[in-house]
Amino acid sequence: MYYAVGYNKTSLTVTVEKNTVVNIILPESGTELGEVVINSSRTTDLHTVTQTELSGRALLQTRGSSLGETLKELPGLNSVQTGPSLSKPVIHGLHSNRVLIINDGVRQQGQQWGSEHAPEIDPFVANRITVVKGAAGVRYGSDAIGGVVLLSPDPLPVQKGISGSVYFTGASNGRLGAVSAALQGAFDKHLQGLSWRVQGTLKAAGNFRTPHYYLANTGLHEGDFSAEAGYHKKRFDASVYYSQYNTEVGIFAGAESGNLQELLDKFASPRPLTPSYFTYDIDRSYQVVKHDLLKLAATYHFADGSKLEGTFGRQSDLRQEYDSDLPYTTNPAVLAAPQLSFRLTTHTADLIYTGAERGGFSGSMGLSGNTQGNIFSGLRYLIPNFRSYDGGAFIIERYNVSKFTFEAGGRYDYRWLQVYRRNPSSLDVYNSTFTYSNVSGTVGATYRYNDHLSGSLNIGTAWRAPSINELYINGVHFSDASYQIGDSSLKSERALNTGFSINYTSGKIRITTDLYYNKIHDYIYEKPLLQPVTTISGTYPAFVFTQDNVHIAGLDLALQYDFLPRLTFQSKTTLVRGYNETIQDALVYMPADRFENALEYHWNKTGRCLHPYVSLENITVAQQTRVPPNSDYVAPPPGYSLFNLHTGCTTAIRHKALDIDFSIDNFTNVAYRDYLNHFRYYADDLGINFVLRLKYTF
Repeated sequence: MYYAVGYNKTSLTVTVEKNTVVNIILPESGTELGEVVINSSRTTDLHTVTQTELSGRALLQTRGSSLGETLKELPGLNSVQTGPSLSKPVIHGLHSNRVLIINDGVRQQGQQWGSEHAPEIDPFVANRITVVKGAAGVRYGSDAIGGVVLLSPDPLPVQKGISGSVYFTGASNGRLGAVSAALQGAFDKHLQGLSWRVQGTLKAAGNFRTPHYYLANTGLHEGDFSAEAGYHKKRFDASVYYSQYNTEVGIFAGAESGNLQELLDKFASPRPLTPSYFTYDIDRSYQVVKHDLLKLAATYHFADGSKLEGTFGRQSDLRQEYDSDLPYTTNPAVLAAPQLSFRLTTHTADLIYTGAERGGFSGSMGLSGNTQGNIFSGLRYLIPNFRSYDGGAFIIERYNVSKFTFEAGGRYDYRWLQVYRRNPSSLDVYNSTFTYSNVSGTVGATYRYNDHLSGSLNIGTAWRAPSINELYINGVHFSDASYQIGDSSLKSERALNTGFSINYTSGKIRITTDLYYNKIHDYIYEKPLLQPVTTISGTYPAFVFTQDNVHIAGLDLALQYDFLPRLTFQSKTTLVRGYNETIQDALVYMPADRFENALEYHWNKTGRCLHPYVSLENITVAQQTRVPPNSDYVAPPPGYSLFNLHTGCTTAIRHKALDIDFSIDNFTNVAYRDYLNHFRYYADDLGINFVLRLKYTF
């Protein structure tokens, strides 16, 4: 057999009886290279706004955690919790409706009403998470007072073949198990340019455990999947994406009280009065959530380097809450039905033009709109039905000259809201209509002193209309076992945010420092009434929505220093100071001071393990002493200090990469309570947890 590159193979049988010369001529072959597609994009985010990213090994070490807990790995971020399973991100002391989540280019629209409604997102779909800290309302619309969380999957493949990845997470606390797999591929020949991806996640946990006891009814069950198809041809790209998120989460049974004395006893007790043990079963109270997302997107790249992007999204969010207090009936259908049910349907559309750079100038402009409707049903009133329409337009311009980058942008947003309520006496339905409109703006500059040192200054404004729960909620919210009261006279928030950052990188040391000052007029927050409310179902701590003028300032500091080629020190400091100007005192529910320090030893190879590492981390959270006196049902808990251990490496199975990470969280099994966990009223946070995480790529 004879062959050579560029020629077809040929075979020849030769009988040798004497010296013989054989000339072999190989027929030429035509070799055609497949299309090489380079996907790139220039971000339209403002460079002068601080951005941090979670990807690679750092993201692997969070797999299996909720989105809120995942983002705590970044400096300047915390999470507000309702028990061990429900959490959402906190950026510079702000959360919920002040932090936007962009899921694969679509603004997440769920029922993010308060801390007890976690984002309806499977974090496994994202291979990169970017956080924009500070007012980002110009690019992303109103509500982005605190910042934006961008979840980005990998681009679809363009080369023929099939590849994929499998994640596995196993944890001792809660006996949690999670597996997530993705498979993707691309076609050639007649279907060239067409690619696809499918992904799914299963996750389950039972009752979680503190150092001294189990937390009754805190298990969870989750099943998610997504599918995407994309098409590329020359300058045109199009894709269709669908995902479904399903979860069932138990609500901590120790938070329910039948009368006032029982509630006060639980506040005073060092441990829950409700006994517990381990089980995967979930009893009432619990919530069931189903979130569907359909996304259609198309991009056209012009010859001059500019592009036009269009995105349409439809989201349906169904949340059902089942209380332990059953209605007085023998009807099985009524007994099996949820006490509260919300179905939120949202349609969004965005059109963005990004211009090519000319003479140092570049920029973008866009239009956005959405319509949203909520249907509430249940045995008890909580949130009224409503319909809203939003529209906005923005323009951002950037100028690069010498060592400077200057940026400026403006946006206008309008919101129309109609609320449908029923008169409790006549049962007649009547409407209330609200309109909100305002402008957002930003100006900033970045100066690159040299390759090692740069600094940025940004001043931005943002605003936020009050959400439906802040206006009209009135009743027991089973998810966090509290009685909440809205105020229909609330006005829009208006924020002015100033941020200054310095980045220094040189050899062994890397430092990032972010300073910010956020002044918010008519800031809306939940204020404890300090007088519990008793209903037919029990007694609950009560909170009323109110608004004051406040300012929030803080410091985020991240440092990495390589003592030796194999030994690295990492440090993150998060300081937040909130002040209520109206009452001339501290602002409630601000994160306590947080300090994270770690030593990591890493080397090149051990046996079949590549890039092994071992790290010891300490997380110290101070007691939150900056609270007004007698402003809460229970005083802020003491500070705490936790130690975590990580080790792992990359190896191969049949020449395919296997990433391994093993950790022991809170390995000294410290009993503690976190100020931002609503259930700190009743129980400790989690104890020791052994976690194994695997990622197999093929």
